[in-house]
Amino acid sequence: MTSTKSNSMPGSADHHKPPDWKDGKLSRRQIIVGAVAGSSLWLAGRTHAQGMGGMMMGSMPGMGQGGMAGMGANTARGATVPTGVFTRPMPIPGQLGGQAQADGSLAYALRIAPGTSTLLAGVQTPTWGYNGAYLGPTLRIPRGKRVRIQVRNALNQPTTTHWHGAHVPGTMDGGPQSLIAPGHSMDYAYTLDQPGATLWYHPHPDGLTGPHVYAGMAGLLLVDDGVDRTLGLPHTWGVDDFPVIVQDRRFGADGRLRYMNSMMDRMGMKGDRFLVNGCEQPYVNVPAQWVRLRLVNGSNARLYNFAFASGQSFYVVASDAGLLAHPVERRSLLLAAAERAEILVDLRKLQGSTLVLRSDSGSVVPGLSSMPMDADRFDRQGFDLLQLRVGAPAGKSGRLPDHLVAIPSLRIDAPQRLFSLQGMQGMQGAMGGGAMGAMGGMPGDQGMGANTGPGGMSMGVGMEKLFSINHQFMEMSVINQRVRLGSTEVWQVRNEGHMAHTFHVHGTSFQILSRDGVAPPEYERGWKDVVLVRRNQTVRLVARFDQPAGKDHPFMYHCHILEHEDNGMMGQFTVA
Repeated sequence: MTSTKSNSMPGSADHHKPPDWKDGKLSRRQIIVGAVAGSSLWLAGRTHAQGMGGMMMGSMPGMGQGGMAGMGANTARGATVPTGVFTRPMPIPGQLGGQAQADGSLAYALRIAPGTSTLLAGVQTPTWGYNGAYLGPTLRIPRGKRVRIQVRNALNQPTTTHWHGAHVPGTMDGGPQSLIAPGHSMDYAYTLDQPGATLWYHPHPDGLTGPHVYAGMAGLLLVDDGVDRTLGLPHTWGVDDFPVIVQDRRFGADGRLRYMNSMMDRMGMKGDRFLVNGCEQPYVNVPAQWVRLRLVNGSNARLYNFAFASGQSFYVVASDAGLLAHPVERRSLLLAAAERAEILVDLRKLQGSTLVLRSDSGSVVPGLSSMPMDADRFDRQGFDLLQLRVGAPAGKSGRLPDHLVAIPSLRIDAPQRLFSLQGMQGMQGAMGGGAMGAMGGMPGDQGMGANTGPGGMSMGVGMEKLFSINHQFMEMSVINQRVRLGSTEVWQVRNEGHMAHTFHVHGTSFQILSRDGVAPPEYERGWKDVVLVRRNQTVRLVARFDQPAGKDHPFMYHCHILEHEDNGMMGQFTVA
C-alpha cells in the first residue's frame, strides 16, 4: 500500500457553539443527560404532566411524538413523508470489472469527491460519493485474481476506504490507520480467496465513520467465483439480478442532509426519508421469472424487517459473506446495519402486477430496546421502500436450486474469547442527577459538530467515551486483543446494554454457533461478518484468522451502529 502523506488538516468551518460545548462537542455528561431526558419525556408524554399545569406534553410546541425539540428521533424540520412514492426508477450502480494489466492483475480506480444529487424528487442535495455524487460503482472482483485499486481523495478532509467483509491483510483493510489526505491517493493490492458474496466498501475514519457514510460514500464489492452461474441462479445485472442498497436520511427544508441534529441521535442516526440506491422510494421493472435481490442495509443505525406488502414469500440464498447450504423460505427478514442477504423471488405467474418491498418494523424493532425513545414512529409501524413492476420475461430464466454450497465445519484450536457490549455509560447517574435540569444549552437544528460535511452538513459527535466493549473505549494506540495467525477461535459476545447492537469483525468471516445456547435459524447458518446481538443475549461465533495484521494496521471489531462505533464502541486486534 502506498500513499503520499500530508500533515496538514483542513480547517473547521465556524459554527455556533452552545455554552455547554467544548471544542465543538457536548460533554459526555450532557450527552448522557440529554438521552435520558429524552426517554423520560417519552414516558411523560403518555400521561398528563402534572408539574406543567396538567398539560399533555404533546400539546406543547416542539413536544410532539419525537419528544422535546432538538432531542427526539423525529425532529427533522421541513420534511413530510409520503407513503409509496414510486415515481422514479431505481438507479442501478454501474459495474467495474477492472482493467487487465501486463502482470495479470486487474486495476480499478475510485475517486472520492463532492457533488450534488437528486435523492428526493426535484430537490438538489450536496453529497459525497465514489466516481459520482452519491454511492459508488459496483466492483466485481474474481476470486483468486490479483487486483490493484487506487483510491483518490478529492474531499477537503482525510478519509479512508474499508473493504467490508474482504479477507485482506491489515495493511489493505482500509481501517482508521489508513487515512488518505485531501488531494492524495492510496493504492491497495490484494487477492480475494473467499466464496462469492455481496460485500461492500465505505469510509472508516476514527470518530467520523458515521458522517462520512451518511454523506453518501459507499458501494458494493462482489466477489465472483462463478458458483451462482453454475447453480443457475439469476445473475444478469440489472435484468434479473438487482442491488438494493437501503438507507434512511434526514433533510432540511433547503434539501441539505441533516446529521445528528437531535440529542437522541447518539443512540443511532435515523432519518425519515428512505432511499434505495440513492433514490427515494423508487420503482424497478422486473421480468416475470425468478429475480434475485441483493439486500444491503446501508443505514447508519436503522434496522429493516424486509417483507412484501402482499405477504409474498421469498427464499434467502445468501447471507453477508456467501451462499447458504440451501434456500430458506421466508416472509420477512430482519437485517441490522451493515448486514446483507440475497433473496430470490418467484415472479413467474405475476406478469402485469406490482409488489411492494417494505419494512414491517413494528412487529420486531420496538422490542429490541428497553428504552421506548430508541424506536421512532417508523420503527413502531413500518414503511414502503421499493415497488417491483413485473413485466414480460427477459431472456433465459434463472432457477431456485434445492441445494447451494457446502458450509464447512471449523475445527477450534484456540481458547475462547469473551466480549461484553455496554450501552451508553453513566445513564443511572445522569437520571439521579436531575436530567431535566441539565438540558440548558442543548443544540437544536444546527447539529452537533463542525459543519464541514457536504453543503455544510454537521459532522455530528465523535470520539466521545459513550459506548464500550469489555468496558474499554476505542483508543488508536491500544491493541485490545492478539490473535495467532492461522488459528480458529470462538468469540462469545454478550450484550449487557439496553438495546441491540451489531457486532462486526474485520479481516475474516464467521459462523454463528448459537444464540443463548440455541442453534441460529437456518438463514443465519452461512458465512457472516456482522451479527445482531439482542439485549441480554449471548452469541457464540467461530472464525478462522488467516490474514495478518500488525500493530500499525490492526483489524477492528466494533458495533456497526456507526454513532456507537464513533463514540467508543470499537476495539483493535492483531493477527500474527
